[in-house]
Amino acid sequence: MHRSEGVTRRRIVASGLAAGAALAAGGAVVGRRPDQEGAPGAASAVDRGRLPRVIRPGRQHEWDAHLGRDVAGNRLPPRHQRLLLCALANEPTPERAWQAEAALRRVERAVPLGHHGLLLTVAWGPSWFGRIGVASPVPVAVALHDAELPRLDDPVCVLHLGSDDERLLERVERALFRGGTLLRAGGSSDRSGPTDLCGLLRVTERRTGFVGAGLPERHRAGVVGLPQDQPLPTGTPMFMGFQSGLKRNQATEDDVTIASGRWAGGTTMHVSSIALALDSWYRSLDDRDRVRRMFAADTTPAKVRRSPRGIDHPADVDVAKVADQQSVVGHAQAAAAARRDGRPVILRRDFDSADGGAARVHFVSLSRSIEDFVATRRAMDARPAVGHGAVGVHVNNGITEWMTVEARANLLVPPRRERICPALPGWSG
Repeated sequence: MHRSEGVTRRRIVASGLAAGAALAAGGAVVGRRPDQEGAPGAASAVDRGRLPRVIRPGRQHEWDAHLGRDVAGNRLPPRHQRLLLCALANEPTPERAWQAEAALRRVERAVPLGHHGLLLTVAWGPSWFGRIGVASPVPVAVALHDAELPRLDDPVCVLHLGSDDERLLERVERALFRGGTLLRAGGSSDRSGPTDLCGLLRVTERRTGFVGAGLPERHRAGVVGLPQDQPLPTGTPMFMGFQSGLKRNQATEDDVTIASGRWAGGTTMHVSSIALALDSWYRSLDDRDRVRRMFAADTTPAKVRRSPRGIDHPADVDVAKVADQQSVVGHAQAAAAARRDGRPVILRRDFDSADGGAARVHFVSLSRSIEDFVATRRAMDARPAVGHGAVGVHVNNGITEWMTVEARANLLVPPRRERICPALPGWSG
């Protein structure tokens, strides 16, 4: 385990109490660090200091109650999102963990919870747990198909931020990492202390993007991988022309929450960066062909319109038989093989991007275990169907023909009480 030289328990206690006094002097509304929402936690060497009091769900990934909904009841993701991949800026110590948690709380005091304000998740990779000498609860990412050669990322930490307000999202990122100042509701600045994480983390990569009606078309001009001589489908929320995250095709937050053990109340996260090449998607396929590849071989555009909450696909479908009869296998049809008790096992929070001037999907998947994500991704390959009819590894096989996975990473999303430096000795116990 790594500890800062010369840091003693007495000094840790003193620094925590001094910082708490400074916050109180600055006029902050304060409370003890909660183990769960609104509840006082067991005081360790550091968390006897008083932190800004903020009421938030005990599960970091609990976003759904704070999202908008469409007329069919599907939850609408934040229209603008960012993934900030981070390395350590300094040696992790309980003092720095305390300061980082205080900074996050000051941001949350200044910005309301929800899609009109801010949704924020902090996740930690295997390299973090290795740094502090603790067995990682998630494995390092690997390639998941013989034909893919992704960069295998292992960031110490990833922050996932979402908001319908893109300018607010920029201000929050600037406050967290570039010394900006946030104004609280009503226009007054929070002068209780810094809102930046720079004493602990530094950003090594930014992934930005969007999801929502009209946004893909707004970003289409000059983007590699998209047709430039014709518009995207009217009102489409994503580059491929379909809505992601339909209610019947999503796991619930309860489904993906770790139920017991050391990390109960948390979840696991897989993050991929996927390049899109959609010229032939739009030029070579008509609406019916795109529907068949996205959903199932026997699905029609009319059926999609009649099923605004999504289409149920049986988990026991014989994709080889489908390939023999239809010469195509659908993406959702194949992925359904990974369902548990008839329900999906992953909760997708992906978004499109024009990072680097190219069309991409930044894929974010939450699941009870990384193995659930891997099982779903492997089911997408529809391997039993390959060689049947006209179905190949990529040809007539779902939507992978138009996607290239460029990077993968696995992370743990701890419960909120340990969202900063989980398992760091002297801090979270």
